[in-house]
Amino acid sequence: MTFRQLIASLPNGLHDAELRRFELDYEQRTLRFELAVWVGNMSDPKSRELYRPAILTFADVAYLVAEPPAAAIPLDPGAIRIDAGEGRPKQSSTELPEAPSSTTVTWIYLEEPNTFLMFAAGEATLEWTGPAQSRTSAP
Repeated sequence: MTFRQLIASLPNGLHDAELRRFELDYEQRTLRFELAVWVGNMSDPKSRELYRPAILTFADVAYLVAEPPAAAIPLDPGAIRIDAGEGRPKQSSTELPEAPSSTTVTWIYLEEPNTFLMFAAGEATLEWTGPAQSRTSAP
């Protein structure tokens, strides 16, 4: 499925998901993100802070551009909150290579280092790797 279709299938897209790790397989041209996807419902206090572990995989990766973090921002260990979308983000001045017509330019914003990962890739898949878990304790 396309990245746009995948995002539309999630209750909150990838807004406030958490990136645990990512890897680019040059030989297979795949990009994998290990995430905790926010699947909570803002209007229901009991399910507001639900996160579900998943692997997001992109096929036919043409390129990956990783902006460097600002030197003044120290990185703490642990997951990084993200957001994601299609196209070149307006907030980035990084030049990108020409993307093949069979790919879509996609960005992932890394909140803590205040930087972007940008790449051109084909189809996207999401595999749930566990059940949703609440980050808050119920009264």
